[in-house]
Amino acid sequence: MGTELTVTGWFLSPIIREMQDTALSYIRGQFSWEKDQERDLERLDTMLTEILAIVDVIEKREIKDGNQRKLLRKLKDAIYGAVDVLDSFEYMALKAKIDRQATLLPVTHARVTSPLKEENHTYGREDELDKLRGLLLLPSDSSASGPSNSCVPVISIIGVGGVGKTSLAQLAFRDEQIRANFGLRIWVCVSDIYDETRLTRDILESVTNENYRSVTVFDELRNILREKISQNNFLLVLDDVWYDESRTDWENESVWYEVLSTLNTGLEGSKILVTTRSNKASELLHAGASLPLGGLNRDDYWMLFKSYAFGEKHPGLFKELKEIGMQIAERLNGLPLSAKVIGRLLNVDLDSSHWKKVLASDISDDVMKVLRLSYQHLPIHLQLCFSFCSLFPKNWRFDPKRLTDMWISQGFVQKEDGSDNDMNIEDIANGYFNDLVQRSFFERTLLNLPTEYVMHDLMNDLARNVSKDEYARIESEKQKVIPPNIRHLSISANLLDGMNKAEMKNLRTLLVWSKSWPCLELSLPNNVFKKSKYIRVLDLTGCCLEMLPTSVKKLKHLRYLAFRVPAKPLPTSLVQLYHLEVLFTRGHSCRGSECVQLPRNMKKNLLKLRKAYLFNLGGGTISGFGEQTILHGPGEFHVKKESGHRLGELKEMNNIRGRLSVRFLENVENQQQAVDAHLDRKQHVQHLQLEWSDLPRPVTPELDSDVLEALRPHRDLDRLNITGYKGARSPSWFATNWMRALTYVVLDNCVGWVQLPPLGQLPLLKDLVLRNMLAVRQIDQEFYGNGDTKGFPKLEEIVFDGMPNWEKWSGIEDGSLLPYLARLHIAKCPKLQESPPLNARPKIEVKITSDSIPSSCLFDSLITSASYLVLIVNCCSFLSSLSADQLSHVEELNVKNCTDPMPACGFVGLSSLKMLRISDCSALLVSVSAEADEDHDTCFFPRSLCHLEIVNCNIQSSLLPRYLQGLVNLSTLMIFSCDSLDLLSLSYGPHHLTALDTIIIKECHYLASMDGFENLIALRKLVVAECNSFCSLPADLNAVRYLNTLIIYGCPEMEFLPQNGIPASVQKILLSRLHPELDKQLQRKDGTEWHKIYHVPEKKLERYFAHCGH
Repeated sequence: MGTELTVTGWFLSPIIREMQDTALSYIRGQFSWEKDQERDLERLDTMLTEILAIVDVIEKREIKDGNQRKLLRKLKDAIYGAVDVLDSFEYMALKAKIDRQATLLPVTHARVTSPLKEENHTYGREDELDKLRGLLLLPSDSSASGPSNSCVPVISIIGVGGVGKTSLAQLAFRDEQIRANFGLRIWVCVSDIYDETRLTRDILESVTNENYRSVTVFDELRNILREKISQNNFLLVLDDVWYDESRTDWENESVWYEVLSTLNTGLEGSKILVTTRSNKASELLHAGASLPLGGLNRDDYWMLFKSYAFGEKHPGLFKELKEIGMQIAERLNGLPLSAKVIGRLLNVDLDSSHWKKVLASDISDDVMKVLRLSYQHLPIHLQLCFSFCSLFPKNWRFDPKRLTDMWISQGFVQKEDGSDNDMNIEDIANGYFNDLVQRSFFERTLLNLPTEYVMHDLMNDLARNVSKDEYARIESEKQKVIPPNIRHLSISANLLDGMNKAEMKNLRTLLVWSKSWPCLELSLPNNVFKKSKYIRVLDLTGCCLEMLPTSVKKLKHLRYLAFRVPAKPLPTSLVQLYHLEVLFTRGHSCRGSECVQLPRNMKKNLLKLRKAYLFNLGGGTISGFGEQTILHGPGEFHVKKESGHRLGELKEMNNIRGRLSVRFLENVENQQQAVDAHLDRKQHVQHLQLEWSDLPRPVTPELDSDVLEALRPHRDLDRLNITGYKGARSPSWFATNWMRALTYVVLDNCVGWVQLPPLGQLPLLKDLVLRNMLAVRQIDQEFYGNGDTKGFPKLEEIVFDGMPNWEKWSGIEDGSLLPYLARLHIAKCPKLQESPPLNARPKIEVKITSDSIPSSCLFDSLITSASYLVLIVNCCSFLSSLSADQLSHVEELNVKNCTDPMPACGFVGLSSLKMLRISDCSALLVSVSAEADEDHDTCFFPRSLCHLEIVNCNIQSSLLPRYLQGLVNLSTLMIFSCDSLDLLSLSYGPHHLTALDTIIIKECHYLASMDGFENLIALRKLVVAECNSFCSLPADLNAVRYLNTLIIYGCPEMEFLPQNGIPASVQKILLSRLHPELDKQLQRKDGTEWHKIYHVPEKKLERYFAHCGH
């Protein structure tokens, strides 16, 4: 296959053969065409036969002549036109069938294929792994326990694409010594499109293995992440970090500062490992150590190469091939990706002529030439499918089912002559995908999930290169012009406005994508598809539309339609999309759970519809779609006492995947309706949510019990939520070993449930939440289980919240209760007197509210089990009821929404307190008692305090120095959104705040100035951000001898730097969006203010601009 032809990215013969078959079927079909139409079809069949003969020759040649290429382009235009003509005939046939009230055609389903196994053996890299292990296990400067006081150390692996950076990072990630050293291991793939919100969410989801797409506020994500990593020694791998050239230096710096500063609540010894091609990216993250990575040595490379080239066969059996292979390997420059791709290409045919052709090819040490060669040796149908993947941005996580559905919709997947009639089109498409995986065009994600694949960056570059004639991916402002000949287009949602101006009459694919979950609200003109009427694949899930454009009804060729559920009802014209095969809906971040209300007669009219993925944030409702096996993906079923919405409608919906929510179960009229739902047959459901609503209703405990008994899930279920259940007894399937695969259980608002089920015998259960279980009075041996497995052998987190009548919590006879428990959270359990002895020492959180005070006895028993005790309170007065010994065990205190004033003696009784967070407290920091006002030596916080955070509180500027008095161990001070603060004064004697390392002030809009810095002998970092009134740094800033980093941005009133200049110790300074005059002077690199920072080695300077951020 020649390069020039390949670059067109379009192959004709499969398409033409399909058209021939279609034309012949119409000629011989049951429809009575007009004579002119019949002659047109016969002429088309003859023309296609002639074209096919030409194309079969063309596809085997290189086309370098410009005139021949123009001819081929015209030929392609003609064939596309012929395809659309035939498609229109089929549309007419489908319409005629529907008009005759035809019944639904039977639908066949794809067989479940086993995922391919990835190779686990690694050749070479022992020396590099040893070096990396040494860097990761190197102790930090401080060995003190408690939260890290400065930025987490960053180590980078730097090397060219395909050299094995990610593989080395994976080796380290799985290394036994490294695993043992870090309590948390986190893996995030970054790539080239990111912002602080997406990065923080990705890290949080990797930590928790939970979905946080509905959380869109950065500060909220940051706070959750900080809590999750608190008191953990973690390793964070940031794979494939790029320096975003579309951003300014300052914007890049700001994004990473926001992300990395979130991580300082981890323990000392935490590390961040970065893989990147760019020294610039490594510098951006301030990597303290770098590991340059080159190619493998000759011996290791040959071992790797031959493992792919010969597979399980011994090279000694192929002497000639071995010699050829060694010559090929010598030319690949030790790059593992090249060995993998070329090796698998050779393995396709263990024949010397095939291997010699590869040897004679232009591969040298250019990895792109190697990849191109592998592409050129793909069968035509796989080249076609691979080219389509150029539409997706780098680091896209491919779902094979969605991708293959798109291939099928474009006609890329065809049954071959003589193929097994039982093998349906989905099986064939899955085979195509598996072939590409086997040839290394796709690879598994790190978690090795069978539903997620990624494409190496270089493979993505190759796909764009070979498909550039007819495919375009628009992902930056630089790509403003959409070529008119483009037939397949993908575009980032934020650039969609440019599409409205483009002429796209040839368009057959349109994908609107977004790499971040938060909705981007856009509108498309109603006539946007008026000219692009040949679209077959339309995916609008990247944007949030108020309504679908009315011109969707013009898309008579549409096979695949995907969108976020619009605010307004779907147009009734969707029922006229007779070719539609796949319907995919998705939810929103900008509004809550919604119902997918499909137009009436949709099921009846869309005879070719074979899959409906009714996705939503809270689940697309599948009620009213009764007994339809076409439904795939998650779903939400709303039970009603009316036809089409009774629970038995779920009976045949066995292709529901992921999460299934069944709501309004109070509308089930008898047990048989629940039996008819056959939940135990829904083998692909991983997360089941069963919910009785809290709407007023007659209490029917017996019926509720019968219904829950009949709703037994399948035995491999992973997650289960039961909400609003009014029955008193547990279902029998909890008492048996049926649910042994559960890892996560939530029982919420089950107010009549007296005796809890034996959840302790679930061998894989890791998370358990019991909330608002009002009838529970005791937890005893029955809860822990009685079989060989008991006592929650794997449980890591347990939450008891809102159990006002719980009085007794018994232990287990052999003392083996909760051996791996890492977190225990207790809230609103006022009658509980004590906790049993635990076989682990978890972090224990006790939430205290004014209407639910825990007993002193319970507090004592929790102290004996806790490794780290956290109090979460909204009433500080409770603390006075605790003894000095009890107070001395508290290491973290979160005070939120407290209306109490500062206690007379403050919090000094908390003698072990390390971390204090005060948020949304209107009166706590406003005044001090009369006694304290007279005695100026009174301290309010304990000397042990290391981290103080104050958020959205009324705080008097004159009192802040008093509150900070005596904090000789305080290392981090953070003040956010405190608008009553106009002066930050830290002067209170020579021995005041002598350990303070970091000060971060953000969004305090009336803060104007600072002073009292001369005694901050340990200060290394000062940040002032988004403070609208801030105009002056402390005059004595120059006295801070060890200040290393100074960051000031979003302070438009700041016109001058301190008169005495910036300390000589400062190594890095970031100044942005200050007073316009100061910004201009710094940009000119001249004048008095510039000379104050001239000596700083690393300067990031940006002029004021009206809008900021990403």
